[in-house]
Amino acid sequence: MREFFAAALDNISNFGDTDIFPFPFESYVLRDKKDQVVELLLKAFSDFGTEFIENAPSHINVLVPVGLAGFRLATQLDPIWNSFLLGITLSIAHRIEHARIDMQRGSVFSYRVADAFDGGGIFRTDINWRHFISRSIELAKEKNYVVMCDISDCYQRIPHHRLENALRQVDGTSAAPAYIMEILGHFSNGRSYSLPVGGPAARILAECVLDLTDQLLKSYQISFTRYADDYHMFVDSLDEAYDRLIFLSEKLIRNEGLALQKSKTRIMSSAEFVSAQTLMLMPEEEDINTDIRHLFSLNLRYDPYSATADQDYENLKDELDKIDIIGILNRELAKTRVHGAVTKRVVQAIRYLDAATRQDAILTLIGNLDTLYPIFPVVAFAVKSCFGSLHMSAQEEVCTALRERVLAGSFLVSTELHASYAIRILADLKRPENVDAIVHLHKKFANPIVRRDVILAMARWGEFAWLSDLMNDYHGMSPWERRAFIVASYTLKDAGKKWRDRTKRRFSPLELMVRDWASERFSQKDWAIPL
Repeated sequence: MREFFAAALDNISNFGDTDIFPFPFESYVLRDKKDQVVELLLKAFSDFGTEFIENAPSHINVLVPVGLAGFRLATQLDPIWNSFLLGITLSIAHRIEHARIDMQRGSVFSYRVADAFDGGGIFRTDINWRHFISRSIELAKEKNYVVMCDISDCYQRIPHHRLENALRQVDGTSAAPAYIMEILGHFSNGRSYSLPVGGPAARILAECVLDLTDQLLKSYQISFTRYADDYHMFVDSLDEAYDRLIFLSEKLIRNEGLALQKSKTRIMSSAEFVSAQTLMLMPEEEDINTDIRHLFSLNLRYDPYSATADQDYENLKDELDKIDIIGILNRELAKTRVHGAVTKRVVQAIRYLDAATRQDAILTLIGNLDTLYPIFPVVAFAVKSCFGSLHMSAQEEVCTALRERVLAGSFLVSTELHASYAIRILADLKRPENVDAIVHLHKKFANPIVRRDVILAMARWGEFAWLSDLMNDYHGMSPWERRAFIVASYTLKDAGKKWRDRTKRRFSPLELMVRDWASERFSQKDWAIPL
């Protein structure tokens, strides 16, 4: 198990625990204290029952905006038990992958497990959503009609009993299935369904369940492709289209307790499908725009740890210099509703631009925050990554825009997730007004994702009075806030040391690790609390 727990920690350290939440500081602890964390996970594995009771998971649940008016529930899992869940899942991931429909059939393209977990990577990078679309176009050209559909609230509705049965089919001897189900039962508060959204363990587990339906489709010789919860089925006639749709709906409902989304279920001619999906690869009418075509052809996943990192960075910058990023952004913002895929791609590219263009782009984003509400986390990440390179006047403009929305109760920061992203930007510039804004958020939200980040921001700024007053509330805090306060206590100097000495006997194993990590980091010159 050691190698799988180590691989899990590498993945979390390099890629974060989910693709939804801001990067938690605990991930740095997991990275820097990797050997100790592995030993902690091995101890939990050898005495799971006791450890799961004595150090029970503490998760954070938040509403995540989807589009302009929709929401879904997402969970940031307890750092240790998330690492445990991922490690345990990785220990049987290759068996799950081996049981799935072989890639040679060209049917299922989502989250194919890599042969080796090098550098934290879990999934194959040579198979992705674009291959799914391309293969679907190929198959559609061989038929007359295409059925498009996807599963409604797939992750939230995955039934635990079906998952457990599927896991025991691929691994009927190890303790992994039982441990996975125990953790998921705790996560779902005793409900018999639901997987946490956004993490790699849940993706592997969801694929294990969905493969059951894939196998049925294959055995009935139904031509189809799937990526995650999206299905395409290819048929010769309308009668066959309805027959296939009824078959898929019945199998999902009866066997898995899952249902297709009515609003996204369509039967279309192959010609219409090919035209629409080709535009998905090069979005909307602007597929003829060479700048957008060029932008979508680039790999924006720059790896700073690559052996050729410097050259890769320069090559990426050279390619982006050929694209009118500001022009694309302005054209999108001029629309009634921005195109999500194009705008996200533009925003992700901003940090690689030259300083002057980058600042112009950031200020353009800040001037259109309300329009960009559906992709605010992507925008906030871009602003945060570029903030230090902005002129002081631009930094002030960014903070003013966010601060005004915080204090006015704007819809932009009405959810805990968006508020957390806003705090992390405001934390980069100490101003009395910014302090007031994040204290306001601490009062407004009880959710740990907000309060944890407020504590870390106030510690960054050395707000002694506020932190020393908060010390009295430590034992009533959530584990997430407690870990943040342990880090913050080092800014309280002697008062913080006395407090830690008095309290350390009540620290959990992870809290002791956070204490030691913070002690080592604060001894380094010019180290700043990561936020």
